[in-house]
Amino acid sequence: AVVASQSSGSSGINAEYGGESASTNRDTEVRRGVVTATIRFGDTCQDVMSALGAPCQTFYKDEDKMKIHSKSPEKQQEKEESDYFYNYFTLGLDVLFDGQDHRATKFVLHNNFPGHYDFNVYYRASFELDVRLSGCQTQLTSFTKWDKVEEGLGEHFSKPVVLNRRSSTNATNPFGPTFCYGFKNLIVEVMPSINYIAWVTLYP
Repeated sequence: AVVASQSSGSSGINAEYGGESASTNRDTEVRRGVVTATIRFGDTCQDVMSALGAPCQTFYKDEDKMKIHSKSPEKQQEKEESDYFYNYFTLGLDVLFDGQDHRATKFVLHNNFPGHYDFNVYYRASFELDVRLSGCQTQLTSFTKWDKVEEGLGEHFSKPVVLNRRSSTNATNPFGPTFCYGFKNLIVEVMPSINYIAWVTLYP
């Protein structure tokens, strides 16, 4: 899985992930190593594939429910071309591209906790993110409990948006709703049943 880090005001994420290559010897020895790469907002599809390799899947969005976070009024208008994700399931990472200029606009880091709607779809991305808000600072990691974040930031963030996923064939979600908290340049989905972070979305 990918190990991602980002400091406040960063233009992207630094990623580390394990790699293997077959030895040239006759003995089927496998060499293991760590690959480091940086992906940034505004990178092209080719830039991201050069850094991370080909995605496991490409997913085209039917609608953009997060347009409220766009700083440009033009971005909130209907597009002729759909935005799309590069899904890296084995890295626990999604990269969203603008459908018009094909540049990266958001990164999603998945945690893969049992009881989440997307459990066992993604590997866990081990992330470290610095969060600053109204003079307070804390760090988000893959195993940070949400009450620790609340202690670090106090009451400086707004009330969460309730997210209740359901499939087209099933009108109920057996895992229950989750809460999404918005900050300056990231959105955090929290699983209230276990008090852990389900995923983090980063945007410029």
